[in-house]
Amino acid sequence: MSRVLLAPETFNLGETTRCVEVARALRARGHEVLFMGYSQRFADYVRGAGFDLELLAPELTEAEADQLLAADQGRAIRHPFTEQMVRRRVRSERELMGRWRPDAVVIGTTLTLFLSARAAGIPLVYVRPHPMSRGHLESLTSFPLLPGSGRLAATANHLAGRVVPALARSVRWKPASFRRVAAEHQVELPARTLDALDADLNLIASVFPVLEERPLAAGELAVGPVYAKPEGELPAAVRALAERRRPAVYVGLGSSADRELARSVLDQLAPLDLDVVAGVGRYLTAADRAQLPATVHVHDFLPAHRLTGLIDASIIHGGEGTVQTACASGVPFAGIGLQTEQRMNIAECVRHGNALRLTRSHLRRALLPVAVDHLLHDASLRRTAATLGTRVAALDGAATAAGAIEDLLDQRSHAPG
Repeated sequence: MSRVLLAPETFNLGETTRCVEVARALRARGHEVLFMGYSQRFADYVRGAGFDLELLAPELTEAEADQLLAADQGRAIRHPFTEQMVRRRVRSERELMGRWRPDAVVIGTTLTLFLSARAAGIPLVYVRPHPMSRGHLESLTSFPLLPGSGRLAATANHLAGRVVPALARSVRWKPASFRRVAAEHQVELPARTLDALDADLNLIASVFPVLEERPLAAGELAVGPVYAKPEGELPAAVRALAERRRPAVYVGLGSSADRELARSVLDQLAPLDLDVVAGVGRYLTAADRAQLPATVHVHDFLPAHRLTGLIDASIIHGGEGTVQTACASGVPFAGIGLQTEQRMNIAECVRHGNALRLTRSHLRRALLPVAVDHLLHDASLRRTAATLGTRVAALDGAATAAGAIEDLLDQRSHAPG
C-alpha cells in the first residue's frame, strides 16, 4: 500500500472532480489517500466523496480564486502569487509532506507543488486535459484564438496554430516569486516555461488521444476520460422524465459561466416544446427562477452522468469534464466555449461529428432554438453521438490513471540507489 496526496486547486471544479475520481480508483486498489487544497469553494465536494481534506495556509479568498481561475483559463494575466504567498504555500506543502510522508503527489494545475514536491524529492503526477499539453502543442495546426467559424476567425486561428507552438517552445518566463522561492529551496527550475510545468508523469485525461491512439510527448500517457461520477440519485422530478412525451435537454455550464449566460440559455429554451434540466442554480437569483416555466427544472448541482437515457441533447460550456460527460451520454451537444481550452474541447467533438459549436454571438442573435432543432433531428449527428457514447462509457480513465501511478511508484522503488 502506498500513500498518495491529491492536490487539486479546489476552486476549480474540473480539477477537483478529476482528482476525486482518481482517488476513488487508488483507494479501491488499497492505497491510502489524502487531499489538500487552499480554497473552500469545492472543498465540500471532496469531503462529500468521503475523503479527508486538509486546507492549508494561506487560504485563498474568493476574489483570489476568481483571479487564479481567470489566469488559468487565459482570460487574464494578473495573479495573486506574490512572493509571500508562494513562500507560505511551499512552506505549508513541505510541512504536510514531511508529516504525512506521501509516496506520490497528484495535482491539477497546483503550481507551487512544482517547487515543493521537487524540493522534497517526491514523484509528481499531473492529471490534465490534452489541450495545451506538450503533445498537443507539437501537433497543433489551429489555435482557437477567436470564437466562431467565419473567414476572419479561421484565418486568425490558423495563423495562431503556427505561432503558439513556436512561442510555447521558446518562452522562458517564470514569475519572479517562483524563481526566488525555488532558489530558497535549492530547486533548479528548467529554463523553458513549458519544461517547468512538466511533472514526472503527465496523465492526459481526454477522450480522443486514447481513442485515436495519438502520439504524445515523452513523459505523457493518455489514460482516457476522467469525469465526475458523484454518488447520489437524481431528483425525483428529473427521474420522472423517463415517462416524458417530449424531448429533454440538459444545460450544464460548469464553474466558469455567469448569470447572463445562464439566463440567456434558459430564456431561449423555455418557450420550446421540451423539458429542460439545468444544473445552473448557482448562477440564478430566486427572481430568475420564479420567471421560468414548470418545464425548466433548475438545480444547483446534478450527478450529470446519471442523465444517460433521460436526455436527448445537451447545451454545455465546453469544460473537459462536462464535454466527457456529454460524450458518454450518447446524445449530441452544443458547446459554448468561454475560453481557449473549452473551444478546443468543443472543436474536437465538432470534428468527430457529435457536437455543434456556439458562441455568445449566436445567443445574442437568439439562434439557440435553431441549434437545438439540429441536435434533436440530425440523424448523422445523433448516430455519431450514440456510437461515441458506447466507446467512451467503456473507458475507465481513473482506473488507468491509478494503474499508471502504481507503475511509476514501482519503477521508483526498483531504481538503483
